Amino acid sequence: MTMMKKFDDLLANFSSEQKIRIGVVCANDEVSIQAVFNPMVRPFLAPILIGDEALISAALQRHQWSATIIPAMTEEECAAIGVAMVQGKEIDFLMKGHLQTRTFLKAVVDREKGIANRGLLSHVALNEIPAYHKLLLTTDGGMVTAPTKEEKKVLIKHGIEVMNKIGVEKPKVGLLAAAEKVNPKIASSVEAGEIMNELQAETPDCCWIDGPISLDLALSSDTAAIKRYESPVAGDADIVVGPDITTMNVLGKSLTILAGAKMAGLIMGASVPIVMVSRGSTEEEKAYSILIAMYCSKGA
Repeated sequence: MTMMKKFDDLLANFSSEQKIRIGVVCANDEVSIQAVFNPMVRPFLAPILIGDEALISAALQRHQWSATIIPAMTEEECAAIGVAMVQGKEIDFLMKGHLQTRTFLKAVVDREKGIANRGLLSHVALNEIPAYHKLLLTTDGGMVTAPTKEEKKVLIKHGIEVMNKIGVEKPKVGLLAAAEKVNPKIASSVEAGEIMNELQAETPDCCWIDGPISLDLALSSDTAAIKRYESPVAGDADIVVGPDITTMNVLGKSLTILAGAKMAGLIMGASVPIVMVSRGSTEEEKAYSILIAMYCSKGA
């Protein structure tokens, strides 16, 4: 598959024989509804809007849009219905609408009725960066605060899953640290070295992996040449995995604010992909996040 540098490349390459059913949990605000009807993704979607029937109907009528409405009054009821519909295979992926994140996730991770069947939920962000030659996945800047070594392996697995879905068969993974050498005083660098060795031994065909590796070596072939650093990941990473949520949150916001990047975010680890963007997200960011969920829900 051709290397994807932009979200528009992903959009141009997307196809689906049937409409993909997106369930919007608590679709009581126009912003959530507008994202689903964004011209970029609208042709591929069959929207299922869960929430206040009167509010949703009024919003749809204003724009002359049509969608399936599932009436529900409280945030808890909306979340429970969304999760139950996923369980019943009536929805291909979920999007968080106008409700508290805590209420939404409580229904997702509920031990008896929830859909977090694989244990750990993680946040992946796909970034279109003007200064980089392809889309870059960063994780985890939004969910797992201080991942253990085993949890980092799950973050890597989720990242690889997303890259596979968008057509990257054997992604290149960089385990980020302040330097490219293991330093016994920095636990994350020791862990990165261990994870690299273990994954190379356990599942060598799933990815190329290098760690610890500094961000400049992972993303800049010029820096790698100057430092004479040789690795299949150097200057060509598809995925970068950080030591903790602070590092990756700062990296993600630096990319969008200072480097002019566009970002799409997704929660992985449930039985379907989950779009859960922040209130400050642009319409475009929401649409691109839906696009990535469309890719990840195909064949799920």
